[in-house]
Amino acid sequence: MKIDRYEASDFDAVVALWEACGLNVPHNDPVQDIARLDEAANAELFVGRDDGKLIGTVIIGHDGHRGWIYRLAIAPEFRRHGHGRALVRYAENWLKNQNIRKSQFMIRDTNEAVKSFYVRLGYEVQPRIVMSRWVENGEEDPPPPTLDVVITHLEMHAAPKRPTVSAPPGRLALLKLEHPTLQFYRYLYDSVGEQWFWWERRQMAGDQLHAVISHPEIDIYVLYIGGEPAGYVEINRQAVPDINIDYFGLMPHFTGRGYGGYFLNWAVDQAWSHEPKRLTVASCSLDDPRGLRTYQKAGFVPYQQTRKTIIDPRALGLIPPHLQPRRV
Repeated sequence: MKIDRYEASDFDAVVALWEACGLNVPHNDPVQDIARLDEAANAELFVGRDDGKLIGTVIIGHDGHRGWIYRLAIAPEFRRHGHGRALVRYAENWLKNQNIRKSQFMIRDTNEAVKSFYVRLGYEVQPRIVMSRWVENGEEDPPPPTLDVVITHLEMHAAPKRPTVSAPPGRLALLKLEHPTLQFYRYLYDSVGEQWFWWERRQMAGDQLHAVISHPEIDIYVLYIGGEPAGYVEINRQAVPDINIDYFGLMPHFTGRGYGGYFLNWAVDQAWSHEPKRLTVASCSLDDPRGLRTYQKAGFVPYQQTRKTIIDPRALGLIPPHLQPRRV
């Protein structure tokens, strides 16, 4: 991959790449972001090319004290070849030439894939609180509605010693999703999570989401009852020796019928078959109130609780406006 400065002729290819990577959201307009760079003396947009094809970008800038990385993107079909690492190192060298000694960035705390990528490059999570406010020119728009959520983090350090839980009555099957399609995955995610305000993956671009669910260390198992999909679990093995249950839930019409406890115990046993040192899961205050009790009954122990404020996903068009969130 060849890395050089952005040229005006790259505009369409850059915007298309950012769209494919899910980086173009209403509050990050690509036209404005690129236009600002023309006026900035302390920021650059670099692009990576493979045989002339634009396959990557990174924006690097500084405030005179610290450097900031933005818009790091690699075309999905060119990932896992070291191109992201090369762009980050190139940006860091640019900072060194500006006599800036520290490089940093901001990501959502739920974005484990990006976090793991930067950890492998030597970056560390630092105990800081980021505070922000939207500042617009002219008359101020009203701030977007928000929701306060509490996240309970749970863990277990050894496989639970208990007898195998018997399957509830009925024709039941558990199948691994070998080659997940976007359509079927979105059906599972939306059907299980809509009532609990699962919104993060609804905003992801198709290519970005497909790259996540197709990762070889992401295991997705679907519970079928009477031949009908009844729920799913997503087991994340990317951060071994820790394993995390990223998503777990049942379709609304299968809840309260005894399947949740059986399915979760099965998922826990499946995760421990990979012999991790720790198994983790998190429960949000917007989730099913029975979920936290079910996790604890399965052997998980709470170890941390965090609070955060999110933009109401109904205001973003990600969740139907008629739904009401569960209150903390």
